[in-house]
Amino acid sequence: MRPRKIILAFLLVATVQTAAAQSPVSIFKENYVTFGMPLNARPDWDTNDITFQISLRYNFFQNIADKDWDVFLAYTQMTSWNMFWPSNPFKANTYMPSLFAYHPIKRGPNGIESDILLGYEHRSNGLDGAESRTLDCLVATYTHTFSGRFTTQVTGRFGIGSIYNDFGFEMLTRYQGFLNLALCYHSLDRRWMVSVSASPLINRDVPVNVSAELAFRPFQYWDWLYIVARYHYGYDEDQLDCGNPDVFLKHMIRFGIAAQPAILSHKLYF
Repeated sequence: MRPRKIILAFLLVATVQTAAAQSPVSIFKENYVTFGMPLNARPDWDTNDITFQISLRYNFFQNIADKDWDVFLAYTQMTSWNMFWPSNPFKANTYMPSLFAYHPIKRGPNGIESDILLGYEHRSNGLDGAESRTLDCLVATYTHTFSGRFTTQVTGRFGIGSIYNDFGFEMLTRYQGFLNLALCYHSLDRRWMVSVSASPLINRDVPVNVSAELAFRPFQYWDWLYIVARYHYGYDEDQLDCGNPDVFLKHMIRFGIAAQPAILSHKLYF
C-alpha cells in the first residue's frame, strides 16, 4: 500500500466521522497514521517505521427497548509498515473483528460520565505456521469521568490464544494481559488530551505494555482531527512480536495525525 492509498483511507474515515450522525457507520477506536522511531536504538532506515490504524463500527441496534443499549459490529486493523525498506513491505498486521454492547450509565452537563462496554473480540495477524498469532477473548470495560476533565478506565479480558498454532493462555499472561488500566486528562472541550494505558504482564522480559499519547486539536470546526505524539513500550502494538524472544524494538515514539472517536471511552480502549 502506497502513501496515497493510506491518505485516501484516512480521508474515507474522516468522511465517515463527519457523517456519523446520519449513518449507522462511525469511528470505533482511534484512527491514525504515525511516523515512528526507536528510543533504545539508533534511528535509521531499518528501525524507523510507519504505523496506521483503521477502526469502524456498524450499529445493528440503537437504544434497545428505550434502555440506552447499543449493539454494534466493529472492525479494527492495525499495521506496522517498514516503509523505508526496499519494496516498502508491511512488517505486521493485526486484524480485530468484534461484537460489542455499549451502555452509557450516567450523563452529565459535560456529556457521558460513566459507561460500560461488553463484548467479544478476535485478534489475529492473519498468518499461519511459525508466525501465527491469535487471541479470542471476552471483554468488559468500565469508564468514568470526573468533573468533565479526568477519565479513568478499567478493562478485563479473558480468553485463549495461540502462538505457532499452539493454544493456551500465554498470549494473555505474557504478551497482552488480562487487565488494562487507562487514564486520560483532557480539557472540557477536548481540545487537548493526555492519556496513558497499561497492561501488566507475567513476563520477566517485559513486565507491562504501556501506551501514552498527547493529542491536540488544531481546528475548532474539525472536532475529530488531532495532531498526536505517541509512545509505546512492550509487545501488544505488534502481535507478531508475541512469542519472539529477540524483540529488538520495545521503546517507540511516534508523531502523526488521528481521527478521534466521539465516545472517549472507545479511544482509551486498546
